[in-house]
Amino acid sequence: MKVLGIVGSPRKNGNTDVVVQKVLEGVAESGAETETIYINDLNFKGCQGCGFCNVMPECKIKDDMTEVYKKIEEADGFVFGSSIYFFQFTGQMRLFLDRCYALVDAELKPRIPVGKKAVLVRSQGAPDKSTYENVFDEFSECLTTFFGMEVKDRLVAAGFDLPREVKKDTELMEKAKLAGLHLLD
Repeated sequence: MKVLGIVGSPRKNGNTDVVVQKVLEGVAESGAETETIYINDLNFKGCQGCGFCNVMPECKIKDDMTEVYKKIEEADGFVFGSSIYFFQFTGQMRLFLDRCYALVDAELKPRIPVGKKAVLVRSQGAPDKSTYENVFDEFSECLTTFFGMEVKDRLVAAGFDLPREVKKDTELMEKAKLAGLHLLD
């Protein structure tokens, strides 16, 4: 079993990454292999809307996403994490998700095996955990509708501005590890 952590925050070791890594720690303890992809480290262009992937089972653009597509197809589970910038996930995460359009066919049916599991992680400076719940709702809808994934848990690191400050929230850290332990159940 393999789980990919996909971090949309440009800040390695920031609050989003800390929570994603804690989930992956739980995943590893459950016996699965883990890998982290930092979207900000990838060299890729945005979707060009060319329609190539509607007629061919691949994206026309050959860049770092080509290898990521293979990893997505092979993975059994995912931990998607992003911070909130201007009421949405980061531009990096949005660009990444747009390029995943190549993973559905012209009828918007998934080209990857359905039934994969996911945990969503969101970090935000706003202290009210419900402030950006709509972002999770939209992202979850995309994962379930287009890719047939099951979103098992949603974790929110709210009210933290300084890097790694989320570690103070021991309850969230414990919940994150448990989410990882049970992700593939």
